[in-house]
Amino acid sequence: MPKRNKIEMQGLVERICTMYFNEKMSHKEITDTLRAEGYDISKSGVGRTLVDQAAQMKAYKDSAKKAVAIVSELDKTPGLNIAEASVQMVQAKLLEEVNKFEDFSTLTPEELLKAIARNSDAQTKIARVKLEYERGYKKGLFEAAKTVESEGKKAGWSDERVELVKAKILGLKVTYEDGEQ
Repeated sequence: MPKRNKIEMQGLVERICTMYFNEKMSHKEITDTLRAEGYDISKSGVGRTLVDQAAQMKAYKDSAKKAVAIVSELDKTPGLNIAEASVQMVQAKLLEEVNKFEDFSTLTPEELLKAIARNSDAQTKIARVKLEYERGYKKGLFEAAKTVESEGKKAGWSDERVELVKAKILGLKVTYEDGEQ
């Protein structure tokens, strides 16, 4: 597992980012300020920290773009699909964080296992809800198709027309006599 750098071990990452992004301080000004406060850091360490943070921000922006793309592609159950995608992202982040640990001084193994278990439980619940939704949705479609069949026959529709409407309800591709869909 990779070692944490001095800045991380001293808990200065967030402060350096605030000084740089919010207070508009240069790398040298940040280094000088923190050294004056007694911290053992270098200008290059500050630079590496800011580069790492910029990379993380880019990764988060990329994830957000992916999430937007996923949402735009969803059709029937966007809430569940968004939840599922979120749970999967959390799982990936948990595993990424586990790889960074040299020891578990900041998180007990029990806490880590509980977090992973809660995440897995969330995935299971989402899968169960999706399955129940799909079953209900399909059952509703088949019931609608049966109703169309009986009502269509009562209304005097031809068998061909009844089958055409049923196929549309069930989401099947329907080809008309002239070959159009």
